[in-house]
Amino acid sequence: MQRLLAVLRCYKRTFSYQGVENRRVYTLFLLLQSSWFALYLNTLTSTLNEISLLPLLFFLLPLISIASRRINDAGYSHWIILLVFFIPYLFFIFLCFPKTVDK
Repeated sequence: MQRLLAVLRCYKRTFSYQGVENRRVYTLFLLLQSSWFALYLNTLTSTLNEISLLPLLFFLLPLISIASRRINDAGYSHWIILLVFFIPYLFFIFLCFPKTVDK
């Protein structure tokens, strides 16, 4: 139940790029987002051969905001999120590993 609440909190904070997010919640959210997007691609776009903009935004916007909060938690500047546009897949996987910085 707490995991579900943590994921819902991530969706509610879609437009919040300040603050922190721990490694466990980030990894869980990344797995959830990846699986529902793969399901979306498999079922809905297989016959239409197109990706709708709205589900794509529902996938990308929360993912970018939680990545920004995870970067803050790992001790890096949240401007590093710009790397998402240059090396996207390696960057999201990298964020699963750094520990939280003690402040």
